[in-house]
Amino acid sequence: MKYTQVAKRLLRAAGIVPIVPLLTGVVYLGHGKALTAGLVELVLVMLIAFLCGFPEAAVASVLAVACLDYFYMAPIFSLYERDPQDWISSGIFVVIAVTAGHFADRIKRKAAQTESERTKLERLYLTSRDIIMLDRRKEVGAQLTSLIADTFKVDAVALWDAREVRMDKAGKDIVPDDEVRATYFNELHENDLDACKFKRVLRLGTRPVGALYIAGSSQERQLDPRSVDAIASLSAIALERAHSFIAESNAEAAKRSEQLRSAVLDGLAHAFKTPLATIQSASSGLLEINRLECPERELLSLIDEQATRLARLTTQVLQTAKLDEGHLEVDHERICLGQLFRFCRKETAPALTEHFLDLIDETSGSDVWADAHLLQMAILQMLDNAAKYASPSSPITFRVTSTDSEILFCVKNEGSFIAPEERLRIFQRFYRSPGSQHKASGTGIGLSVTKRIAEAHRGRVWVESDPETGTTFFFALPHICKEA
Repeated sequence: MKYTQVAKRLLRAAGIVPIVPLLTGVVYLGHGKALTAGLVELVLVMLIAFLCGFPEAAVASVLAVACLDYFYMAPIFSLYERDPQDWISSGIFVVIAVTAGHFADRIKRKAAQTESERTKLERLYLTSRDIIMLDRRKEVGAQLTSLIADTFKVDAVALWDAREVRMDKAGKDIVPDDEVRATYFNELHENDLDACKFKRVLRLGTRPVGALYIAGSSQERQLDPRSVDAIASLSAIALERAHSFIAESNAEAAKRSEQLRSAVLDGLAHAFKTPLATIQSASSGLLEINRLECPERELLSLIDEQATRLARLTTQVLQTAKLDEGHLEVDHERICLGQLFRFCRKETAPALTEHFLDLIDETSGSDVWADAHLLQMAILQMLDNAAKYASPSSPITFRVTSTDSEILFCVKNEGSFIAPEERLRIFQRFYRSPGSQHKASGTGIGLSVTKRIAEAHRGRVWVESDPETGTTFFFALPHICKEA
């Protein structure tokens, strides 16, 4: 390409050779003076500088001096100068002509540079404006690559979205996928100005989010490293904006789905209440009459037991729906741990028939400030969950201890293990760990209720699990609750 430019300049310089003598000869034949010819040639040099460039103007300057010498300096029609002053005049004219050509070429270059910068800024503005107007219903990568290719008139654009693991391309040239992915994984920042190819890793702050590859036209050269840096920044922002919209949309859909599911369960729970109460009353009445045979009595006892269990689950669903209704009001009161232990032992007795409940108070008999009803509900959920997944006949430990900032309620069982990747998800409503449905029945509601109650008290819940020592659930309340 450099040789081509040199050849073009030589051709232009060769085309100038006959113009200068021809114009000077016309002035001479028109009986114009040397000053007139010199001014005409000076104007011609400046025009050549504007139209062609400085090298062509320098050639024209030398030809202009030679023509003035040939037509006007004695002896005329000869390039020989006898008077030393003519040599000085010729030298001064060359300096003036070359200087004028240089300034004319510089002005031309400055104007071209200004126009190029204006065009680049305009295209960057159009790109930033169009990015805001991208259709969120379509893939942002495909739209973005087409936008860059059309706006900047490049031969090829490739965009790698690391989060979506997606490659999008636009333009007439073929870009290898491996080359673009390597730009991201190796965090490359390369400029091949001769081939007009640019590689950029897309970043948001210091975090890489993708890669951009642009192959511009080697002839037009409408891109430079600074423009590509700006395009890369806009592309990174566009990707993050699209990801934010997707996350927002998914969160809104999940919220609406959760609201609908809660409404359905709430309605079903209310609908179940009346027939369950009737079944319980009828079964309890038949058992009180005591006129049934032993097999019939056992079957009726089973009906009564399962109806009671179903009623308890229905109450749990209704309580969960109530906890989810807006802001949960917490009525703090002083709770004696001794009374809390007695309540837990009484309420969990039917579920813990196969397990020994070990109650440990490490707070030296301290009282707790919390909503009694909500705290009892949370602890019962933890104890019920521990009983479901504990190994047969293993003990369950309910320990209360205190730190400088919190009071901790710890429920531990043996024989269960929760994988690290599941320890946050099990507190989501209706979520059950893979395989847990084969170990114990459940709805996936209990632990979510516990978490909601802890958050209402400005506390927290978490779980620690080990295959050998067992699983411990923690329910922490800040001491500041007593000031509420």
